[in-house]
Amino acid sequence: MIIRHIQQKIGVGGAKESLVSEFTSPEVVIGRGGDAQIIFSSQRVSLTHAKLSFVEGALVIADQSSLAGVRVNGRRVARANLASGDVIELGDVEIRVEYEGESVQLTSTCAPAAEGSLSETLAKKVDRFKIEGYLPAMRTICLGVIILSAVVFVAYPFASRDFRSWNSGPISNSHKLIEADCQKCHAEPFARVQDRECLSCHQLTKHAERFDQFTSKHPGLEMRCATCHAEHNGDQGLINKESDFCVSCHSSMKERDPKTTVLDVASLAAHPQFHVSVRGQDGVERRVPVDDTARATDQSQIKLNHKVHLRPGLRGKDGPVTLECSSCHQVNKDFKTLKPISFDSHCRDCHSLGFDERLPYAEVPHGDSEAVYPALFTEYTKMLLLGDDESLPNPSKDLQRMMPRGSALPSTTPKAGDVSAVVSSAREAEKQLFTRTGCFLCHSFSEKPDQERTDTNSRYVVKDPAIPDVWFSRARFSHGAHEEFSCESCHSKTRESTKTADLLLPEKDLCLQCHAQGDVQGYVRSGCAECHSYHDALGIPPEKKQSIDGYLRGLTR
Repeated sequence: MIIRHIQQKIGVGGAKESLVSEFTSPEVVIGRGGDAQIIFSSQRVSLTHAKLSFVEGALVIADQSSLAGVRVNGRRVARANLASGDVIELGDVEIRVEYEGESVQLTSTCAPAAEGSLSETLAKKVDRFKIEGYLPAMRTICLGVIILSAVVFVAYPFASRDFRSWNSGPISNSHKLIEADCQKCHAEPFARVQDRECLSCHQLTKHAERFDQFTSKHPGLEMRCATCHAEHNGDQGLINKESDFCVSCHSSMKERDPKTTVLDVASLAAHPQFHVSVRGQDGVERRVPVDDTARATDQSQIKLNHKVHLRPGLRGKDGPVTLECSSCHQVNKDFKTLKPISFDSHCRDCHSLGFDERLPYAEVPHGDSEAVYPALFTEYTKMLLLGDDESLPNPSKDLQRMMPRGSALPSTTPKAGDVSAVVSSAREAEKQLFTRTGCFLCHSFSEKPDQERTDTNSRYVVKDPAIPDVWFSRARFSHGAHEEFSCESCHSKTRESTKTADLLLPEKDLCLQCHAQGDVQGYVRSGCAECHSYHDALGIPPEKKQSIDGYLRGLTR
């Protein structure tokens, strides 16, 4: 695309003169210096003030560390996409943007000084009102300011021992205990606080994969702890939560690093679809959009039918039971994460691990497939020892209720001395549990190969359920912040789900019904920091911990 600059000059008599320049280069520099393509003579315009470039068909302006800054439609920006009708302010220069086909027109207006005798006359009259004619030379003024500053900020504090004039501002509550120990952070006089001082106390996770390599490719992208964490502002500003800071990089990730896999995010409305991490059949973990129903599936090795479990009047231990989402999914004390599902807490009341109606109180252990066969062998050995004893329990109707129809259990009671019957009964019960009843109802399993089988171990191995604790691994979500809404407000298809593979997670459009970036009436103000953490804090390692007595003594020295 072409950038066309039209500079309109207005003469003393009102006559207009237009100077048109066209640029086809990928980048155009605006400034006052000789390296700029679009040059303005205003003293408020820096030598290299701003840079224009095209990114995916849109014109983008980026501030080049100018003194006056760059404003678009009255709002100061470090980097912004320009739309037709936008007004750019560079100091006291205004530029209007208009898109025309394959070109972008930039129009600026200036009124040069009048020429000739009239100009000279006006200049002389103006000079009479200039304050410079009544002041000492600039060199004298500068020398006086230096001497005054030295007296006020150096000599007086040392003489009076009152160093308040050196204080940059109130320290945050998080660092109050080291308020008197300036060298804790300011290790070198008149030097900026370095990351090593911060990391001497704080342990942090990394921002993102390959972030160190990314910043090494862009030396101008300075990232210090103090870039986001500005101290001496009280509790205001210690953590930068403004989205503009994040967007300044993430709106053009492909431009900064063409090989990056991180998607561009210019705003919440333009946020890509949410991604989840799923493991494919090849065992490789990939991040896929949550609305990609073919790939975004739950690969947990567990069998769960939500539709069946949410039917009213299920047969429970003490009578009919109607389950709700909260019957199994319960929020932790932090009101953010969910407690893990456990068999004893959520399943045992309805699902028995019994294996023989003649042993209504006997169940195999849960959670260890290797312990199943030894437990069965033990119970049938007890039956062998009891024989026809009247104390042998009667069939349990309660067990029948909890077991699927058609389950085939051993029909004969082992007789005294008949050890082979004990083995066959235990093996048959084990087979039923893993292929038709008990374990089979919820778990996937595999049979051990012949070389791994012994006479005393179990012949089946339950596959690890591998249920993820967190699906959106690169985002933060608080269930407590949404507790006024029902679970099905976000997980709307739960009651119709019949298989574990159904992910049942909300998509981006659902969140945008309530959340918006910035202050929008009727929407929850949601910046990048609402859902994403730049890094997470880790516990202080034992070798860095110290005695509080020694710490306090050090502060009083």
